[in-house]
Formats: sequence, structure tokens, C-alpha cells
Amino acid sequence: MLKNHMWGITPAHSDPNFALMKDMGVKWVRTGYPFPFENENGTVSERFKKADAVIDRYIAEGFGILCSFTGPGSVRYSAETGKTEYCRAVPEYLGDPSEDRYSRLLFEAAEFLGEHTKKKITWWQIANEPDIDIFYGPLSEKENINYLLNATRGILKTNPEAKCGINLGYINNYARMLMREIYAVADSPFEYLGIDGYQGSWQMGGPQSWNAYIDETAKLSSKPIIINEWGFSSLQWGEKYTDPERKKHYNQDVCRHKHWYATWGRGHTPDEQARYISECLPIFIGHPCVIGNFFFRWSDTETCWQCGEADCPAECAWGCVDCNQKPKPAYYALQEGIKKFS
Repeated sequence: MLKNHMWGITPAHSDPNFALMKDMGVKWVRTGYPFPFENENGTVSERFKKADAVIDRYIAEGFGILCSFTGPGSVRYSAETGKTEYCRAVPEYLGDPSEDRYSRLLFEAAEFLGEHTKKKITWWQIANEPDIDIFYGPLSEKENINYLLNATRGILKTNPEAKCGINLGYINNYARMLMREIYAVADSPFEYLGIDGYQGSWQMGGPQSWNAYIDETAKLSSKPIIINEWGFSSLQWGEKYTDPERKKHYNQDVCRHKHWYATWGRGHTPDEQARYISECLPIFIGHPCVIGNFFFRWSDTETCWQCGEADCPAECAWGCVDCNQKPKPAYYALQEGIKKFS
């Protein structure tokens, strides 16, 4: 029974059913801000204002916030071009990541966020899965490290009580490099390490694969572990092909071929998603280094953020509720687990 464990979820719905979320038992949500400024004069963007209002709404409903500071960009579907391509998440006025100007303006934006949120946000996720190429994009190792440290130190300058960490996409040599360079050092600014994992979906394995993953990352980082993302897709095959000749760029073969190559148990179904949850939760709760977990995600989505296509197994079926917020078996598995272990 862990009274201080962070029971959380990634919302992923424009109008979440708060009563349903609370009844499931989650106390935290993982959400975040876009880059705050639209120009060098410090004009706050409308996107930032909207995100701020969403966060305030969650806080008003009684949820704690694990807040993400935007990464440099990602390879994703662009509605503007109709293609999957690298999209910057920071404005062009920052310049190139190799320039001092970029670092200075990034630090100033982080300072602003630390000050703006210090009365309502303590826990921060810096960027997203910075060990994966679709998220670090064109940044070199040095530029990626500078980005993570700059953003963290900017927040800490104006909010020294903030607890910052990164979230690894999985364990790989790039992830080990990041832990070596920014965690296993005397002046590391990080308070926790976030880890993401989708064993049985994006990676081979299943619930038992978590043990070795947590052990290694806890040892290499010497920090408490929050599982920032975890889950199991409930859709094995997609049906709607908008690019039948598969000539577009895809980040990976799940988007390209509309089915999972990795799986677990009896495959990607709603019932197996629920069973996966039931087997993972005791592992998380039982590990002495884990202080929280955030299920990915609250609701299914109509389209895939990576390829833009509907009914894509890659991103459309992670929810514990469907697109209309009707509970799936996963909802009840989470509800039962949270009640049992809280």
C-alpha cells in the first residue's frame, strides 16, 4: 500500500469526463505547455494561454500536474502539408540549435515558465523521449544535451523547488549516453528519471520486461523512477488505407502496414489490454525505486498523430476509454488496481 504513489494518466481528450476520471482513481495528469512566446519581444502566444487554461482547469478539479516543457520538435503528421515530416516545436526566431542565440532564448522561455507556474506546478518533464530520433530530430548529441540542461536550469532559476526529469523512450545506447552525461554527474539538476515503455507493442516482451528496465535505469541514473508512459494498444489491425500504395513517409512499419509486429498474450484486443494492465501494476507498486506511473492514455483518438490516418494501431487505441469516453475493459482494470494498491 503506497500512499504517496503518483497515480496518473495522460488526458488526450479536449473535454475529459472528470467525474469518470476521478471515479477510476487517478490523482495526477501528465500534460504540458507549448513554447510560451511567439516572438523575441516576449509576446505570449494564444496556444500558451489555452494550455494554461487547461492546466488551471485540471488543478481546479483537484488533479496534480506532471507538466511537460516542450521538446525541440518531432517527426509527425502535418495537416498543413499533408505529410509526415519534422516539425519544429520552437519558433523560427530562436535560430539554429547550434547557435548561442537559440540557447539563450530557450533559457529565457524556461525562466518565464518557472516563474509563471511556481505556485501551481512542482513536477516537470523536460522535452519528450529525447533518446528517440523522431523527437531529437536534427539536433546533435551535444545540442540535445544542451537543450535538456538549458530548459531545466531555466525553470530552476525562477522556481528552485521544481523537480525536473526527462522521460526515456526505452533503454538503448542513446538513452544510456544521456544518463551518463546528465544524470551520473555531480551537478545534475534532475530529481527523478522518467521512463516510457510499451513492451508488447513498440517493443518486444510483456509486463515482466519491466523489471530489468526499471532496475537498469534506476542504477544508471541513481534517481527515483516515474513511469511517465506505459500501456498496451487494443487494436491489432487497421482497416482504413488512405495511401494504398504506401508511398508516403512513415516513421515506422506500424503506420505503414497498419498492424503490430510486436505483441503479447493473445494479441492487441480490449480484453488483453485490460489483462496487461492487471499484470503491470503489481510490478510498478512492488518496485522500491518507482514513485509513480502515468498510464497512456485516457481516451482513444480518431486519427494517428504520426501518420494522420484513421484507425491506425500506432496511436489510435491506447485509451482506457474510447473516443466517446465509454469505458473499455482497461478502465475497470485500472480502477481495480488503483483501489487495491492505494
